[in-house]
Amino acid sequence: MYKTILCAIEISDEGTNVLSKAYELSQLYNAKLFVTHVIPYTILPKDYQKELKENAIPSLESKASSLGIPKKDATVKVGKPYEQIYLFAEKKNADLIILGTHSKKGINALIGSTANGVANYAKCDVLLIRI
Repeated sequence: MYKTILCAIEISDEGTNVLSKAYELSQLYNAKLFVTHVIPYTILPKDYQKELKENAIPSLESKASSLGIPKKDATVKVGKPYEQIYLFAEKKNADLIILGTHSKKGINALIGSTANGVANYAKCDVLLIRI
């Protein structure tokens, strides 16, 4: 059913749980699995953003390699998270995006979230894992 899956995670224990579920699905469908972490773009200096990215890469690669995902399939990006996720999915021709979500209520639900943005803009299926 799915041939290419993109899993977007946070560098945290919760992200590890989401990646584990994505890995299980990729095994079930014999699908290629890509993993990404997006550092939100800020008005902070570009050097600081570069440092954040360089610090995140080893952790993401470690999480990926622990499941047998090649380092070349683990990517850290900087930008608007929902935008980076759906654009990366398009680039890789993903037919499923998996990401974690926190349940938001009230004003936070009106403002939106990464999961909401991905679900609205992605051209493929989106699976949200409650964390």
